[in-house]
Amino acid sequence: MSYQPRRVAELADPTEETAETPVEEVVGRRVHDTLAEKIFRRGGGLLAAVTVIAAAGAVFMGASGDVAEAVNPPAAAVVDPNALVSEEIIAAEPATLLVKSEPQFMAVSVQYTTAVLNVRAKADKTAKSLGSLPVATEVAATSDVEGDYRQILYRDKLGWVLASSLSDSIDDAVPSGTSMKPCSRGSAVENRLRKGTIYIYRSVCPLFPAVNSYGGWRAGGMQFHRNGRALDIMLTPGKESALGWKIAKYLTTHAATFNIDHVIFEQKIWTPSSPTWSHMADRGGITANHYDHVHVAIRG
Repeated sequence: MSYQPRRVAELADPTEETAETPVEEVVGRRVHDTLAEKIFRRGGGLLAAVTVIAAAGAVFMGASGDVAEAVNPPAAAVVDPNALVSEEIIAAEPATLLVKSEPQFMAVSVQYTTAVLNVRAKADKTAKSLGSLPVATEVAATSDVEGDYRQILYRDKLGWVLASSLSDSIDDAVPSGTSMKPCSRGSAVENRLRKGTIYIYRSVCPLFPAVNSYGGWRAGGMQFHRNGRALDIMLTPGKESALGWKIAKYLTTHAATFNIDHVIFEQKIWTPSSPTWSHMADRGGITANHYDHVHVAIRG
């Protein structure tokens, strides 16, 4: 294969919320959630409960930077929900917690985007767009909801997205929509493709804007490519593996709608007649083994 990965600046936006303004920035495959990772990894259920420390005492660092000791605290020291959680949470001794005063947040839960979403500076569709999140992206969401919007952690800051487009299940995050609307990134790849293959391209294109590029018909390809029945969805090997599997799951979920013959990714193949992922023989290279693209073909 000769497809070279390339980035696309434009984002086709299928959601009502993101349609009213151009998306300013397309984020990578997952949220910039270094802080979220720390919260989940270090805080775990402690932070999610919002209630901290009950036994021997707690030490908190106040806004002034001075450390004050709470002597004989009540049975449950409840943290002000407006006081945001620290980037560093240090367990010094049993029942002792140091919380720095930088503004972060307390209660978080894992959610998944079910559509391409704009992240707003405020809970309003006219508010400034901070960027965008691809479909099926894991995010850390707070419990704060204002109108149609829910607050999330975005690039170590707080932003707002449509609450209706968040789910606590990754299965729900697989988009259900299909489309024959022309894709904003162009129609060059549609040359000599069959209508069913174009249908797949136009459906995948707006839902997964982070895809590098697409490949379709080629004279020297396998029969599915020569006949215009196959589409290659190009990705960065390894780095975009998770994105590739999200796309593969989307395709297999809609296999009947797309009249799919088979899907191949990372040396594994799926067919409607045997709807499990089976290992394939080594073909000798990254592209030949489909580590840099999801290959999907339709029936004749």
